[in-house]
Amino acid sequence: MLQIINKRSIEMKNLFVVSLALTAGIAQAADQTTDNQVAENKAHQLSTVSIIGSEEDAQQVAGSAHVIDSEELAKFEYTDIQKILAGVPGVSVRSEDGYGLRPNISIRGTRDDRSGKITLMEDGVLIAPAPYSASSAYYFPTMGRISGVEVMKGASAIKNGPYTVGGALNLISTPIPYELSGKTNLEYGSDNTVRAYGAVGDSKENYGWVIEGQKHQSDGFDTIQNADDDTGFDKEDIMAKFRVNSDRNAAVYNQLDLKLQYSTELSDQTYVGLTEADFNNDPHERYGLTQQDQMDNEHKEITLSHLIEFGTTQITTTGYYIEFERDWFKVDKIGASNSDPDIKDNGINNVIDCANGGSCGQDISTQAEAIAVLNGTAATDLKIKHNNRSYESKGIQTRVKHELETASIDHGIEFGLRYHEDSEDRDQPTETWAQDANGNLTYTSTGTPSTRLTEAKAWSAYLSDDMKFGQWVVSPGVRHENYEIKRDGSETKVTEQDVTLFGLGTTYQINQQVLVFGGIHEGHSPAPNDGVTDPEEALNSELGLRFNEANLYAETTLFYSDYSNLVGNCTASGGAGDCNIGDASNAGEAIIQGLEALFTYDHALNSAMTLPVGITYTYTDATFDTTFEDDGVWGDVQKGDKLPNLAPHQVQLRMGVAHVSGFSADMNVNYYSETCATAACGANEEIDAYSIVDIAGRYQINSQTRVYATVENVFNSEDVVARAPKNGARAQKPLSMLMGVAYNF
Repeated sequence: MLQIINKRSIEMKNLFVVSLALTAGIAQAADQTTDNQVAENKAHQLSTVSIIGSEEDAQQVAGSAHVIDSEELAKFEYTDIQKILAGVPGVSVRSEDGYGLRPNISIRGTRDDRSGKITLMEDGVLIAPAPYSASSAYYFPTMGRISGVEVMKGASAIKNGPYTVGGALNLISTPIPYELSGKTNLEYGSDNTVRAYGAVGDSKENYGWVIEGQKHQSDGFDTIQNADDDTGFDKEDIMAKFRVNSDRNAAVYNQLDLKLQYSTELSDQTYVGLTEADFNNDPHERYGLTQQDQMDNEHKEITLSHLIEFGTTQITTTGYYIEFERDWFKVDKIGASNSDPDIKDNGINNVIDCANGGSCGQDISTQAEAIAVLNGTAATDLKIKHNNRSYESKGIQTRVKHELETASIDHGIEFGLRYHEDSEDRDQPTETWAQDANGNLTYTSTGTPSTRLTEAKAWSAYLSDDMKFGQWVVSPGVRHENYEIKRDGSETKVTEQDVTLFGLGTTYQINQQVLVFGGIHEGHSPAPNDGVTDPEEALNSELGLRFNEANLYAETTLFYSDYSNLVGNCTASGGAGDCNIGDASNAGEAIIQGLEALFTYDHALNSAMTLPVGITYTYTDATFDTTFEDDGVWGDVQKGDKLPNLAPHQVQLRMGVAHVSGFSADMNVNYYSETCATAACGANEEIDAYSIVDIAGRYQINSQTRVYATVENVFNSEDVVARAPKNGARAQKPLSMLMGVAYNF
């Protein structure tokens, strides 16, 4: 616990004392519970940290919310969160490395770059390396160990800040089992892809534990010119949970949970895409100048949670401490003049543009020269940068839930309070390497590192009440965010904001099958750490209809977001032009609106066979409402231009078959309409419309053992699915297969 509470943070200590006092005070009040209430109190369930609960619970939320449970995750054994979220309406993704190592997730049109505009959580705890000071998710939890996914949109997202415009994503880690049990997965597939996963745990009356580990590696599906290097990854992850608790039928139930997690990743990934000609020749061949590119990272997490339950009250207090370190060594600039910081025309994006027939710079001044440099047939200098950064995130939070009845109204009151600190520490030297006319690379020198420290402190609180009366549920909510961000230890605060947000959601149960819901809420994304750019703000509304009868479920939602200020951050992974990493740009007003639809049906063909089918559709119309010029994040924008990297139409069709013999199979067909990498959508900035078909089959040998196989990208489609980072064209992961065996005990 000493790691969680920073001795320098008196505010954190005060919050902890307040939380304990609140817990003690209510516990004392609980001692006065009547004998009848104690007698009626059922045994407490072992707690897992979820926000919504089950899919059935999501269907009752006064807002748009979705749950993907462990059974659904097991169908394809996906380890790419972007594949998993393809079936959730309103969620958009941008592919990059084909494995989802650093996903780009958008909810209802938020900027997708490194998922930096949505609230990311694991077990209700913020997981972005530095949610306030540097929100880009260069770390993402290992999906092979995740047992559930919760997506919250609309007014239901206001509880889960700090990013409340589009929505929130909560990942649920493997829970402690109710009895001695375990599971293993062993997989082997294309490109020497291997995944080995194992977990074991147990529970007794007053304690429980689980330990799990995973090793996942691949040689990668790309080849590199003039080199034999792999282009895959090697990830290792281990997690342990320990619980002690009072008797489960106690009038006042207490539970203490400790979670420890550690992971590493070494991946041979690059930011350099391909020119049009090289993509058409072979979309899975990388330039030889990227052979040194590599991501090396390490993640550590400790959380300590205390739960107390009595009567209809539940209080959960969690302290967390997270460290993340990463060094992404990758090509940054090309050419002799790259030593001059004032000359920006030799960045990778500029050289690719020149090779595509666009404008060229002073050092690489012709298209032929640019092509030769990229393909390793011309000598040049390379600047390969250590994007070396250390992150720290820590805090303590309390959630209080209480149910009561007043007159004829049932109340579900929820209060949350969090104190949070995070930081990003950059120490980024650049190495010079020489490329000869045969594509060989030779180390030359290392320059002085560029450094920057960004620190943030934040208080946040929310209060909501689900009021049920008759066929209505009305859920008002309010959220308050107070944060400050500063750079390089300056006593002058770079950014300081104090904002209060309101939201209202409601549902009306027309009959047993049909429910109408709607909501409106103020959305806010924290201001960037430059002290100049304003925070992102939008007024968001939705109106939806749910139908649920027997094996049929359907939901459709209209959403509308009116941005008073749209903000973009300059990162190496995104941006329309040359900008300094960390800068931000106000884009002014924008309108994002659309339609979400979901349909699922389990058709019983006969007593032995079931045919599950489903479809998810998202229509997004996202346009700028202002005209401006921006050299970095957005490029030149005209009023009415479309927001980049947002396919207007996304569809997933799901079909399956399940037989009582133990055999089942599923197919996912995903379609994305064409879009563009920039608002201006110039030459070689288009992103193709494309489809991907995945199939999976499994056979349950007995109650403990199952074998399975999956095929991704069945038709080996090779479309341009992204042009970021760095302007180059990128294709989806090619045809890939794997086989696996799962054993539960």
